[in-house]
Amino acid sequence: MLMMISPGAGHTYPMVPLGWALQLAGHEVLVASCGPGLLMGEAGVRCVDVAPGLSLTQMQGKLARHRPDVIARLNNDALDPDYHETIGMAVAGALRLQPDMVEAMIRTAEEWRPDVIVYSPLLTPALVAAAKLGIPAVRNEFGLVRTDDSPRLMREMHGELFEAHGVDLPEVTATIDITPPSMGVIEPDSWQMAAIPFNGGGVLPSDAYDYLVRAERGTPRVAVTFGSGPPPLETARVVRNIVAAAPGMDAEFVLAAPNVDLDDLGPLPRNVTTLGWAPLVSLMSRSSLVIHHGGPGSAFGAIMSGLPQIIPSFGGLGRPLIMDAVAGRGVGMAVPPEEVGRELLESVLADEKMRTAALEVREEIRGLPTPSDVVGRLGELVENSGGRAG
Repeated sequence: MLMMISPGAGHTYPMVPLGWALQLAGHEVLVASCGPGLLMGEAGVRCVDVAPGLSLTQMQGKLARHRPDVIARLNNDALDPDYHETIGMAVAGALRLQPDMVEAMIRTAEEWRPDVIVYSPLLTPALVAAAKLGIPAVRNEFGLVRTDDSPRLMREMHGELFEAHGVDLPEVTATIDITPPSMGVIEPDSWQMAAIPFNGGGVLPSDAYDYLVRAERGTPRVAVTFGSGPPPLETARVVRNIVAAAPGMDAEFVLAAPNVDLDDLGPLPRNVTTLGWAPLVSLMSRSSLVIHHGGPGSAFGAIMSGLPQIIPSFGGLGRPLIMDAVAGRGVGMAVPPEEVGRELLESVLADEKMRTAALEVREEIRGLPTPSDVVGRLGELVENSGGRAG
């Protein structure tokens, strides 16, 4: 089986649990990606680098130079009826600017000859490759960010790629959706799968371990993390507001924000600690509140830890959809960055209704089919399409 993943951590981590389950079931799995997509290797899944040195951030930067209008629409934190189409335009545009990566992905599929391709949403070369090989293409959704119409969008917006390879959309397709039913509309023919948060592997530094296990009893802990998505200047403003609010609060704060220059903040209050790298699930498991940038991994990590969350509305690819889902279900709040301060922090820390909602969704997720259950459905799909599962 071949997994094809866009070169971004947010695209990669949702596919890790299925990669584990496939290998545990005895299937031979290869990941075709580059940059952060190769983080699947940390999880123990074999990878091939189709474009050494390339990342999704670089692709977005190149697109911003060529199509600033599309980036401006993506960064609008207000949802509009054409938002899904805007995402499709952005991805198709970014892929057009990386033809070598696209062709390398298709070539890898032709060389590997898999029985099925499981791919991250909006990755057009996966659809082209599956059509050329006559095998099923299975989309592994991010969760909370819906891309239901993406095959049609990518066929329409990336038509020259399909035509260059003499194919149309694959005949057999399926969708794996990790969205909790109470946080979004689940398409009737989607395969539901429980989300299992993964935020990277490696050795936990001793100072990070010491801090994580040293949670003071009765003192709330606020975890602050912004991934690599929003611009550092924007996240720095929010961090500065949090640091300013900290001295007057009966809480401790941990900043896991490596893309923020903490030196500019000056001496930190006694109840503020900075960490370099640390697995978010470990950090969240000992926290009371999470402030993050709106990535699906961070949102699911908070939910699976039973925590309320605050998302500053930085905008960006898919984040308005996540903010809408989080706020709509009552498991967190999406607010303008300038509103993140003491009043808001104390209000959310005291909000038992929000914490209860997060715990309810956690139990909902635990009741969904496991990745191992989905592996069985993949095998049935291959057999029914005339292939073999291997």
